[in-house]
Amino acid sequence: VSRLEPPAIESPLYRARFYGIWSHTVHAGCALGIARGAIDELRDLASGRGSTGSRTLLRDRERVQRMVGEAEAILRSARAYLLDAVSEAWEASERRVANPTREIANVRLAITHAGHESARAVDLAFSAAGTNAAHTANRLERYFRDVHVAVQHAAAAPGNYEGAGRVFLGLPSGLPGW
Repeated sequence: VSRLEPPAIESPLYRARFYGIWSHTVHAGCALGIARGAIDELRDLASGRGSTGSRTLLRDRERVQRMVGEAEAILRSARAYLLDAVSEAWEASERRVANPTREIANVRLAITHAGHESARAVDLAFSAAGTNAAHTANRLERYFRDVHVAVQHAAAAPGNYEGAGRVFLGLPSGLPGW
């Protein structure tokens, strides 16, 4: 795909300036999926396990209940924001908006936010599971590692918060590709 030539297929997917952000949504989807897996894994673990020195199931502990609720709210909020931002950008691409900088900034912000909030949700699930989660045989351990690798990608770079903030304040993003 050349950014200098018109796309071979006429579609909002291939329009200049939008093409680069669509591929980065994959990173957000990956992080959100990891968080979903971690919460589901905790739910399964909490129904059948206690912790060292206690017979009380994790699901019966207020701390774990709060953490599951918080992780679920974090995940669903980040996902909803991402879907909303992508929908707005897609509509802008369909309308052939002349200067889609604001829409692109919003998607980049939603992608970054989804990555970091997914890590936050996984951190809650990992912490709620206690030492059970630290064993390599436990999938929570893998979810923890994977989500923290995912947020190292440029799509989740903390500088994206600044770039989006600059755009929303009427300034140039200061970042390449925006």
